[in-house]
Amino acid sequence: MTLEEVREQIDALDPEIRDLLMERMDLSRRVAEAKKVSGDFRVYRPDREKEILERLGQGVTKERKAPYLAVVRKIMETSRMYQYGLLFDWAEGLFEPLAEGLSFPEKPEYVRVRLTRPDRPGSMSSILGMVGDYGFNMKSMTLLEEDPEEGKVSFELVIRGDLNKKHMQKLMFQLSMECEKLKITEVF
Repeated sequence: MTLEEVREQIDALDPEIRDLLMERMDLSRRVAEAKKVSGDFRVYRPDREKEILERLGQGVTKERKAPYLAVVRKIMETSRMYQYGLLFDWAEGLFEPLAEGLSFPEKPEYVRVRLTRPDRPGSMSSILGMVGDYGFNMKSMTLLEEDPEEGKVSFELVIRGDLNKKHMQKLMFQLSMECEKLKITEVF
């Protein structure tokens, strides 16, 4: 098979993948609707995601397993982003507690955040991916503390973006839900 023929097959497969992903997003919306009704806005369930990855990884060859599971993780991350965005839009007052006590300059350009997460493979790369998926850039990321006994790690992030914008507020909401601790320390 020529390179062009392989690319044609990929091009034919991509719309099928898109349709399946749209169907999965429809189901993610239903999950968010159920969470809204229940009042339980916790979307991120690391134990459930670990079980799903283990189950879906069965039968995948060793050489393909890591890249395949990376795609599955990204699908789950995107699903969580979609659900948190819906919940944020549907419920009032989710951002205000995160911004309590902060002063906002007229045109803020950066947000400084301190967060604590479990110290396991991929936990910080998912945060960096999340920031990028929302369309923002990191100015800096500083390790503040490692706690091997508790299995936790704390970082300070400086993210370029305007905290007055709803999209940045959605990012902060999702971060607050997916980290053990999150504090917005400065808007500048």
